[in-house]
Amino acid sequence: MGSGRRVYRVAVVGNPNVGKSTLFTRLTREIAHIANWPGTTVERKEGVLHLDGADVVLVDLPGVYSLAGVSVEEKVARDYILRGDWDAVLVLVDSLAPERTLYLAVHVLELTGRAVVALTKWDAAHARGIHVRVESLRRALGVPVVAVSAVTGEGLGELVKALREVLEGGGGEPLKVDYGLLEPAIAEVERELAGLRLGVRAQLRWIALKLLEGDEDLAKLVEGAGGGAAVGRARELREAVARSAGVDPEELAVARRFSFVDEVSRRAVVRARVSEGRGTLERLLLSPVAGPLLSLAILVSAYALVFSLNTGFPLNALLEAAGLSEMAERLESFTLSGLISSFFDAVAGYLRARLPPSPLASLLADGLLGGLALVLSFLPLILTALLVLAFLEDSGVGPYAAASLHRLFQRVGLSGRAAYPLLVALGCNVPAVMASRTAPEEAERRQLMAAVPFVPCQARLVVLLAFASAYFADSPLLAAAAFATAYAIALALFAATSLAVRRVLGAGEAPELALELPPLHKPSLRVLWWISWDYAKHYLKRAGLVIFGLSLVVWGLTSYGPSGPAEPGESYAAMAGRALAPLASFLGLSGGKAEAAVFAALAGLVAKETILLSLAALQGSTDPVEALRALELSRAQALALAVFYTAYMPCAATIATIYKESGSARFAAAAVAWSILASAAVSWLVYAAASALGL
Repeated sequence: MGSGRRVYRVAVVGNPNVGKSTLFTRLTREIAHIANWPGTTVERKEGVLHLDGADVVLVDLPGVYSLAGVSVEEKVARDYILRGDWDAVLVLVDSLAPERTLYLAVHVLELTGRAVVALTKWDAAHARGIHVRVESLRRALGVPVVAVSAVTGEGLGELVKALREVLEGGGGEPLKVDYGLLEPAIAEVERELAGLRLGVRAQLRWIALKLLEGDEDLAKLVEGAGGGAAVGRARELREAVARSAGVDPEELAVARRFSFVDEVSRRAVVRARVSEGRGTLERLLLSPVAGPLLSLAILVSAYALVFSLNTGFPLNALLEAAGLSEMAERLESFTLSGLISSFFDAVAGYLRARLPPSPLASLLADGLLGGLALVLSFLPLILTALLVLAFLEDSGVGPYAAASLHRLFQRVGLSGRAAYPLLVALGCNVPAVMASRTAPEEAERRQLMAAVPFVPCQARLVVLLAFASAYFADSPLLAAAAFATAYAIALALFAATSLAVRRVLGAGEAPELALELPPLHKPSLRVLWWISWDYAKHYLKRAGLVIFGLSLVVWGLTSYGPSGPAEPGESYAAMAGRALAPLASFLGLSGGKAEAAVFAALAGLVAKETILLSLAALQGSTDPVEALRALELSRAQALALAVFYTAYMPCAATIATIYKESGSARFAAAAVAWSILASAAVSWLVYAAASALGL
């Protein structure tokens, strides 16, 4: 361990065969010290987990079923937790048998709240149709709960993060189980113990309970500290409870503890019936030829369903192509996002009509209401996208699709699990960034968070359509080539970014996809709702607040200037566009053209739809296509600008989601900077090539 580094100690405790050794080895990669616990033949094993600025020594305690102190292993584990120099406790619970292995966790958490619970064998549990609601378990136990798989690496980064937070910030209060008839006796013995210096790391309530259970080792400890009266009173109460209840207090305590575990398990654990053997669909999905095609078809269909319900895309685009524009518009107005937008537009219109024109009216109708509309318009999209993702995972289709597409994605440094975020990103980058959670390792998750924003979402498709209508409408071939160029470049940037981030992180070769392929089964609606709603709430609480704040900032910049309320062309945002206009010279733009292009690019960081609205406002036009034509760009400039608008960071919502999912402002800022620089570089190459071709 390096000098000057903070050193923490974490006690690792769990039942036998809970997966402790595998997880211990995966976290530490090597065993730093092996010996025997003093006075025993029980092995003591330590390993070191190296973090930034700190080393965490993991102390592997013997596998036990409780802290009753009956066997040698239980005495060793209990003595270390009571008297050891640990800073936190890592308790392992087997996801394959949560009801059985939660008992030890409850026993430990009654002693200390400085703990993290890890649900091991998460991949195997899913394969057998066992689902644990992590958030529900966290609320019941009062400590961080993390699902992990030592085989696939899933959840290890989150586990380390949770451990670090407990080590640096302290844990919560010890768990308090209601022991019913024993409660008055516990309270009385606790009062008798007050003021004693016992020299152990346990609450007086825990000691009192153990004395009532007849723990002789702790009785000797208390007597040695001058607590003979407390021990005597505990024995009297123990006998009194046994007479009145007709059951030994130890049995009563164990029964209440198991009752608590059963109650928690009923709320947090669901078991789905899984058939044995592989059916026709499983065999097709694993076929080297049919598998990738079938997997893509399933994922594309799922993606089309999600976005058709929410925004109409891609069904509206197909209707437009078939010449049914009116039907496409009606479809868009009756989608979930369309209904939300209509509602907020109506409320905003009502406020504008009722309130006299003033900065306050603009703040309410356009600022606050607009920010709320932006946040809530994403909610149904995220919820349905997560529902579909949960369905794919829970039914078993997701793992099969990932396995069949794995070789394809390995070429860009990703695993097959990257397929769903990539496809979702074609509709919206926000749920795609959130879907990076399906990545089997932290490095791949960061690859996806940085690379996914290059994938053209439907909002960027609208911008492309406007450019095509303005500058390539007379040539269907050129219009198709412009579309193909923009999408090909965006996807190439996705691939290049993925590989670059993996190299920067030092993650080595593309990740292997180690997962257990479960038989396909009918998913539990209860589990689907758990997963999707928990993640959607996470979006509302965290990313939603950031998006709302950013939208207010942008409203202020576009609505105000040095003299107060201003038109868009005289606002602070327009001033910034004029100041940054020289940056557009790499595309041969200058003067008003450069100002308009840069102003629209700045507005596009909020939402890509505002690119066209900003250009129209600056040109004094209500038609975005006419506003684009008024810029009088060459076709080379139009194509290069369309590529730039298509490729760079899509919106404030995506930036906020990257920040919240990564937990790093530096990573989010780097992703934005790289997005802008890389997009500018490729758009310059497009401009140079198109100019050389005489466009």
